[in-house]
Amino acid sequence: MDAFLNVLLEALKYILPSVVVFLTAYYIIRNHSQETLQQMAIETRKQNQSLITPVRLQAYERLVLFLERVSPAQLIINLNQPNVSAHAFRADMIATINQEYAYNISQQVYVSAQAWNVIRVVKEQVIQLINSEYEKMPEAAMAPDLSKAIIEAMMQQQQQPTQKAIDFLKAELNLLFG
Repeated sequence: MDAFLNVLLEALKYILPSVVVFLTAYYIIRNHSQETLQQMAIETRKQNQSLITPVRLQAYERLVLFLERVSPAQLIINLNQPNVSAHAFRADMIATINQEYAYNISQQVYVSAQAWNVIRVVKEQVIQLINSEYEKMPEAAMAPDLSKAIIEAMMQQQQQPTQKAIDFLKAELNLLFG
């Protein structure tokens, strides 16, 4: 038994320092690897932010441009033709709004859900304004008649829906990047 104990103690003299060195090396390498991974994650996040920030800014710019294009006053300026019926004029305005919306629909990926909801609601409000004023028109009404009715309805509002949305987007931008 003494011989076995001596052999065991002799083996432990060689094995124990090896185990201690192994565990120390493992601990150092593991910590270093975790720190390296964390640093890589931080760097990747910074690189992604530097790439996505200009795209997000561009999305906000495009949405402001969308709102400007679909504002009733701008639609009237761009589409109004004196010898077109109110019915055709209404259809042109709504088609233009829907085309602009479809063209900018991918921008929702880069803005907050709340901002996109504002855009969607304003689109619907403008269409509703056009439709409600059109419904008040006589059948023989022409584009200038509908234009006048829309402008008068807009003048009764405190602030235009498109301008409210633009103000919202600007405020959100200031919070994000200000």
